[in-house]
Amino acid sequence: MRTGLAVLVVLALGVGPVEAGDVKIVVNDAAPFALQRATIAPGSQVVVSSPSRVTVGPSSQVVVNAPSRVVVAPPSQVVVNAPSRIVVAPPSRVIVNARSRIIVSTPPVLVFPVYVAQPRRCFVPGYWAYAWVPQSYQYGAWVDGQYSAEGLWLEGHWEPRTYSWGSYQPYWIPESSSDC
Repeated sequence: MRTGLAVLVVLALGVGPVEAGDVKIVVNDAAPFALQRATIAPGSQVVVSSPSRVTVGPSSQVVVNAPSRVVVAPPSQVVVNAPSRIVVAPPSRVIVNARSRIIVSTPPVLVFPVYVAQPRRCFVPGYWAYAWVPQSYQYGAWVDGQYSAEGLWLEGHWEPRTYSWGSYQPYWIPESSSDC
């Protein structure tokens, strides 16, 4: 049914895409006064029997038996039995049995400018920082008896004292980002 439908679409309409993977498609004189146009799916077998314009997908086999314009995607095989204009790209194989114009075109190389924009934010990696960490402890100290500034005697006693010191301790600042 699929083969019959594909042939029917090409024969009746003569224009438009035909989905036909591994299906043999015959393009013949369904429209004798108009040039037929067909787009054929990849992996198809195509026989062109009337003047036509045919675009064929990759990995296809095409036999041209009538003057036509055929564009073939690589890798495909084309057998030309009638004067035609064939456009192929390597590594397609073309067998020419009739005087024809064969155009070998390589796929276009598209060149686009590359623009690198400065990022809106700057990355700051993590690092070690240092902070002063004060430390202290209290202890009792014996104070000997003595005379005060007013001349009174003060007995010996224990008096609380504080010893202070500290050190710089490292700590990690994680990575961040900031405005540049």
